[in-house]
Amino acid sequence: MPVLHITKNDIHLCSVGSDNVWMFSASVHADIWGPACSELTVTGGGKRRSDGSFDFLIWEMAHELRKGDRIVFSFEEGSTSSPRQPAIDDETPSEDMPTDLVASEEDITRLAARPKSNQDCRWRCVVSGEPEILVLPDDHRQNLDLHLLWNEMRAHRVRVGLSRSSLDEVMSRSGGEDVVLAYIEGAARIELGIE
Repeated sequence: MPVLHITKNDIHLCSVGSDNVWMFSASVHADIWGPACSELTVTGGGKRRSDGSFDFLIWEMAHELRKGDRIVFSFEEGSTSSPRQPAIDDETPSEDMPTDLVASEEDITRLAARPKSNQDCRWRCVVSGEPEILVLPDDHRQNLDLHLLWNEMRAHRVRVGLSRSSLDEVMSRSGGEDVVLAYIEGAARIELGIE
């Protein structure tokens, strides 16, 4: 069974192993507004109970990344997580949590008008030994996302997506421009440099 090891500047951040989870997700996000240059989030769904429920587990949440940081995701044999943070039960959503997350045109216009403190953000990404890819946001596609997804139903592979999207595409969940979309079987190594 697989484990995902994540390092930042060659220092271990966390490992998410299949002993603890039925699925996990690791993502890095950046946009031209900032204030963070980029942010890393690593979460997973804990092993299912007999009633089908599970805990939502968090290893990293909005971990700030700065220019010069280098993140490496290694998907390899293993099964143990390190460290295991307290679980949050996602089966009991807060009563005051909004259920309508659709933004109005006015909301999108207001969000787009924010000061741009991160326009010079650039990512250099290498996916499993392929040639390096330089990705940067622009005025049309203001968001960058790297997303890794694994689940035990297809335990032999990990889904890797690197994309650029506009604020409209993010808010409408309509996708964007896929720079990389791959299913990698066996060992995988994804390197991301923040510039």
